[in-house]
Amino acid sequence: MRRSSAKTLVVLSALVGLASCSSKDTADLTTTTETTTTPTSTTTTIPQLEQPAIWPAANVSFQTPEEAAEDFVRNALGVEPNIGEFQGGDSLSGEIDVYSPESEVVRGTLLLRKLGPAMSWFVTAAVNASNTISSPAHQSSIDAAVTEVTGKGRGYEAQLRVTAIDSSAYSQPIDQQFPMGGSAEEAFPFTTTLDLSEATSGSIVTIILQGSAGLEEDPGDFCAIAVRIN
Repeated sequence: MRRSSAKTLVVLSALVGLASCSSKDTADLTTTTETTTTPTSTTTTIPQLEQPAIWPAANVSFQTPEEAAEDFVRNALGVEPNIGEFQGGDSLSGEIDVYSPESEVVRGTLLLRKLGPAMSWFVTAAVNASNTISSPAHQSSIDAAVTEVTGKGRGYEAQLRVTAIDSSAYSQPIDQQFPMGGSAEEAFPFTTTLDLSEATSGSIVTIILQGSAGLEEDPGDFCAIAVRIN
């Protein structure tokens, strides 16, 4: 997978050099130098898109929807991608199904769109008929605090996993919880909390709901939303 940029944040640095002045006393042939240093100021700017996307970070570029989809499945869901063909909705958007590796069962559908000045591909959401997040709302703005997450889901032995990630630093989840839902074919309501107090103001946090499938490389039924931190 090729990325145009692998940086987690775009940092704009204003660096002011050293200003020095010197005076020479010709009477005693000694030289005195006085140096004044201006402190360096650094401003951090988080890139923004026209709409929040669950993957990738705003400063990462994928030239095809398949690249964006595969990267999300591999790095956000933590399994090797088993995806279907891209189904275009219009010239700027479409969707890709993610399958169980053991069957043709669709575990979730990724919604994709071209965004940003480079018009590269982003995953804007992931949807599933059984596993859904009802609160917080997709693309809403929330505080950096302990946040209640509600919805419905199903998984192997009723196990669910709710994960919050920052797509610009996805190697470690912001927080992860394991509520119980439904098992077999029935999805049950769930409620849990995620601690988002360490999330950066202005950043996009992706919240993923996965139902355990009991198989190591199966992502389970999943959905994902994006929220903006106030």
